[in-house]
Amino acid sequence: MGFREKYARLGERYDALEKPLERFFCPLRKRAAEFVKGKVLEVGVGVGKMLPYYPPDIELHAVDAVPEMVRIAERRAEELGLNANFYVMDAEKLEFPSGSFDTVLSSFVFCTVPNPERAMAEIHRVLKPGGRAIFLEHTKSDCRLLNWLFLKPLDLLLGVLLDDNTLRETHVLARKYFEIEHEESHYRGIVRLIVARKPGEQSKAFKDRGA
Repeated sequence: MGFREKYARLGERYDALEKPLERFFCPLRKRAAEFVKGKVLEVGVGVGKMLPYYPPDIELHAVDAVPEMVRIAERRAEELGLNANFYVMDAEKLEFPSGSFDTVLSSFVFCTVPNPERAMAEIHRVLKPGGRAIFLEHTKSDCRLLNWLFLKPLDLLLGVLLDDNTLRETHVLARKYFEIEHEESHYRGIVRLIVARKPGEQSKAFKDRGA
């Protein structure tokens, strides 16, 4: 059983599963949303945990590979009065033209996607030159002891439950594709917020506007 089937079976119970972590994650989601502008794509929207934090002046598009999760996110957007477009779509194969978005955001997604390199390349492709990529992700800790005592057992458990891999180095992968503007390490690197740019002609214009 792959991650799609596992997340589909969880459905709305995913909220309950993650609830003990919300006091740690919610401030970071709010922080990540501060960096979005313009036409925005959220990759891996899940049940819509990022939705309450987006500014009202963006054009939001959101994708997830699990139809059951997309339906929950759509309902949450309606409850919030948020105008957004939702699609069932794989992160590794985004069905948008190249250079479609000003911002692409992923929140706790790269621990789950089967092929993170391909997903990163797709995010790079659909961003406009000078566009911003934002990653709020589980990553391998800076502390080797913490990796062995906490993340490795958690990785085994979540691997069985959700096909998650909490020991991935998404922060390293992002550097292969983007210019890193800002990086925050939280809880000894167990979670990182990475703000990056796609190199291109618009990069200077974005910086000049203070975007």
